Amino acid sequence: MTSLDTPLSVKRLLEQIKARLEPSFSAVCVVGEVSNCKVSGLHWYFTLKEAGASLQCAVWASQQRFLPHTPRNGDQVVVKGSLNLYVAGGTFTLSVTHCELAGKGDLQARLRQLEADLRAQGVFDRPRRPLPRFPRKLGVIAALGGAALRDVLQVTVRRAPGVDLLIAPAAAQGERSVPENLMALQEIQDPFWGCDAILLVRGGGNLEDLWSFNDPELVKAVAQCRLPIVTGVGHEIDTTLVDLAADRRAATPSQAAELATPDLDGLRSELRRRTDALAARMAWRLGGLESTLNLLTDSRGMRAVPERLQRSGDRLAALRHRLQQCAPGAQTRWLALTQRLHLAHPQRRLDQAVGRLDLLRQRLLHAERRVAGEPRSPRLLELLRNLGCQAEGTLVRRSRRLEVLNARLQPMDPRGPLERGFVLVKDGQGRVVTRAGQAAARAKVELVWQDGSRRAALED
Repeated sequence: MTSLDTPLSVKRLLEQIKARLEPSFSAVCVVGEVSNCKVSGLHWYFTLKEAGASLQCAVWASQQRFLPHTPRNGDQVVVKGSLNLYVAGGTFTLSVTHCELAGKGDLQARLRQLEADLRAQGVFDRPRRPLPRFPRKLGVIAALGGAALRDVLQVTVRRAPGVDLLIAPAAAQGERSVPENLMALQEIQDPFWGCDAILLVRGGGNLEDLWSFNDPELVKAVAQCRLPIVTGVGHEIDTTLVDLAADRRAATPSQAAELATPDLDGLRSELRRRTDALAARMAWRLGGLESTLNLLTDSRGMRAVPERLQRSGDRLAALRHRLQQCAPGAQTRWLALTQRLHLAHPQRRLDQAVGRLDLLRQRLLHAERRVAGEPRSPRLLELLRNLGCQAEGTLVRRSRRLEVLNARLQPMDPRGPLERGFVLVKDGQGRVVTRAGQAAARAKVELVWQDGSRRAALED
């Protein structure tokens, strides 16, 4: 320590005072009235005074955005900072790092207590719901004519002009703020309006201006909202209790609109990127297929393909020509053949023979009655015996011939193919379908099997 008898330079004295004073007052809290506010360069300067005392204060540019309140002349404020001694000027300056209105500390304490009570009730513990990626309609709760609503409209028109907005007006502060916001929130989530998400926005302000958005009833209504809700209350440094209850919290109303709306420019860029990637991949794939095709084209088997196709085409044309020639008389020939088979059926021939035999028997009985009264001569008895033998021989021969005819006609019986698994197709009028062109697409047909028939509809 320097002796009092040893003189010190002014600079040395101030440096010693600075070294001992600044560490002791590196974090002080001072209350007073703001006066003489001015801006010099990027920094703010003002005087904090009370009756009989004043203190020079400075807010450096690096700290300005962190201040909850911007000092103005006449404000009664509470500031925090460190005391600095400017050696060259011999003056004391308080470097302010925090500034709020006097009495705001009580509001902060009330805010912390409200948050603790609501957190104890589990209001903030619900799971956060995702926002719709492509909403068709958004509900906006904001004050009419306010900067917050104007920012939301501008951002929505710029990013997603096709999204509809349903605006529910509500006071941003004052006694009407809480009831109007509650009423607007209850009405806008009604399914009748068809909203996909809700924006609750308000411009910046001090803690007193934003206090209505800390109301417990409004916070609970936000937490219980049926739709996903985004809050954009105040500026970046402002945090209200509705922000903690919402599904997403935005720093500003403009950011809230950005979170809730798709970026068309970004979607276009993403679509172009994916389209280019798909085109590049398709070009790469087509290049590989082209190389493979070139290798196959040069092979011996591929060179023979055109010749085989030509031969198959010629054969198909010849078969089609033959089919066209046979088609006109095919139906007539089929009907004639069917009639002949019906007439030559063995059962019909057998029925005719039985009928003729019955006729002969009747004639024989009639002749027998005529000669019943006359004695039978040996000649008559011999004729009767011969007649019986001839009739029996004739029946045997006819039976054998019937068996031969039946064996010859059996392959021509239309039911023969059905027994071998073939199916007979008839159209709606009962006509036999012999060609594919006879039946139209989705026509109703009858399929005949050996043991029955079924209805069906043709496909294309």
